[in-house]
Amino acid sequence: MSGSVVPKAAAPRRRRRVVILLIVLGILIAAGLTAYVGRQALAAKKSMEQAQDQLQVFRSALGKADQDLPALYAPLRASADEAASKTGGPVWAAYEHVWWIGPNLKAFRQTTELVDALVRDGVGPLATGANGVGIDNLKPKNGRIDIEPIKRLAPVTTEVNEAIQAANTAAADIDTTRVVPQLSAPVEKLQDQLSELAPISQELSATLPLLPGILGGEGTRHYLLIFQNNAEERASGGNPASMAMLVVDDGKITLGRQASSASFPHPYKKAPYVPHGKRNSDWDKIYTERSIKFVANLTMTPDFPTTAKMATAMWQDRFGGQVDGVISFDPVALAYLLNVTGPIKLADETTLTPGNAVPYLLSEVYAKYPDGETQDKVFASAAQTIFSAVTSGKGDPRAYLAQLKPIVAEQRLKVWSARTEEQSVLLTTPVGTMLPADNESATVLGVYNKADSTSKMSYYMDEQIKVSTNTCEATPTHTVTATVVNTLPKDQIDALPEYVRAHQKHIPPGGDRQLVQVYGPVGGKLKSVTIDGKPVVWGTSANYKKNTVADATGADIRRPAAHGTMYGRPVGTVPITIPADSSVTVKAVFTGSAEDSATVRVSHTPKVREVPVKMKAATCR
Repeated sequence: MSGSVVPKAAAPRRRRRVVILLIVLGILIAAGLTAYVGRQALAAKKSMEQAQDQLQVFRSALGKADQDLPALYAPLRASADEAASKTGGPVWAAYEHVWWIGPNLKAFRQTTELVDALVRDGVGPLATGANGVGIDNLKPKNGRIDIEPIKRLAPVTTEVNEAIQAANTAAADIDTTRVVPQLSAPVEKLQDQLSELAPISQELSATLPLLPGILGGEGTRHYLLIFQNNAEERASGGNPASMAMLVVDDGKITLGRQASSASFPHPYKKAPYVPHGKRNSDWDKIYTERSIKFVANLTMTPDFPTTAKMATAMWQDRFGGQVDGVISFDPVALAYLLNVTGPIKLADETTLTPGNAVPYLLSEVYAKYPDGETQDKVFASAAQTIFSAVTSGKGDPRAYLAQLKPIVAEQRLKVWSARTEEQSVLLTTPVGTMLPADNESATVLGVYNKADSTSKMSYYMDEQIKVSTNTCEATPTHTVTATVVNTLPKDQIDALPEYVRAHQKHIPPGGDRQLVQVYGPVGGKLKSVTIDGKPVVWGTSANYKKNTVADATGADIRRPAAHGTMYGRPVGTVPITIPADSSVTVKAVFTGSAEDSATVRVSHTPKVREVPVKMKAATCR
């Protein structure tokens, strides 16, 4: 018998050994690949941490002329690129489909990629364009702002903005629902930061290129300044107690002619400017002709472009000359600026500080100087002195930016340009107007006050606003409740200066009368309004001479309630009387459209003190 015979059971055993070997080999390969991905992830994490530290160093160097930004950018760029390269390739891509670890790897890769792109496309141009430009280069010196650094930075903002918008879009696409907290927390923080930064970047890239021209780099500009007095409220702030012409030539800023409300006809026999067009179709019905014939009433509308056009026409009618734009602010904004400039001394030797500026200019001045002419001189002195402090270079530009934030948020600064290109940009910013033209980005409701007692009692008027929104139905409903509070204690009524008191009939001592304007969403409808729970009876016009409803709310005091449409919005204006140490509540109900933005906001008159706003949304079932 030659050769050997293989037992029948040997072949299956050999096949089993091959299978086991393949399984072991697969496990080893999988383990190796897993280890590889793990090493790549750790390396990428390390590079991301380095990039974060390097970015912080870069940010700290921005605005310092002696820093070498390109040198600081180079290692940052290398770290970001290294992190992104570690999270690419077919192995990493394959592991992104593994059930548990996949979502984490995908989120991490997306983050490294967007950071790499943001550093390359945003920080890179900034490192070149901002190199050698210090924050002090933007500071006024001897009344002049150097325009050249702004010209250098303007084109850079466009590239930076494009990078930020792309990063914001990429960040929004990162899904963190199945990502571990150690990774989801920083990713979500990055998402929030980019979401907040994107609109700011958008505004900056649109406005900075216009600044050289605005600052007189392309010819002399003339801007009319309006100083609104919150002690006599109007929709956009207050009675424009003081005005001045600002002249800007190649960055050099000078204050020209100054005027007060007493400088203008009282009233005009023929209004220099009459608001017209579809947006102002119910102007006479809501605001009456008093708004266009008295300079003190040109701020009755929350639409600042209309106010600016009326102010321009009145100024030119009285003084002539060119008006390239209108800028408005108030004593509360002035107090914010004093946090940067430090105390200033007025012509009457009064020292204004952030703590006493508002009470002095809006209350104490009336007791100290009973005549209006002297009061106007004080207001003019305040405007001129703060202007001199700012343009002389007092304070850190960063500090001004910090104070500018609440000034803009509280709608105390407003700007209009006679140039179409500049105005179109301004209308996309918070300083352009108080009510946006549509409900696309936010559904904005309005609550505005107009003092109607020819007094300075608005200094004592506080307000609390509540908004309840129900978007659960096909037609959303917005309920706006505004409570006006007279904070004057009854035991202080007798001490009120005569100039401050309301002297009209039907107003009790220490009381005030106001017209409250309530605006609904664009395209919406006004369903009802109540005053302290009592339904308002609408008149046909707020002008008592044109009203035909005898029992309209307020008709007995020649202030009939009226409603209509302004700026494409439903609006109602109602009169209220608020005795000392009491309050009156106005409640309005509006309906909107299902297409309106779910983000609901409130615009209101900038008052002497903060207006608390409470928002409540219905819970849909």
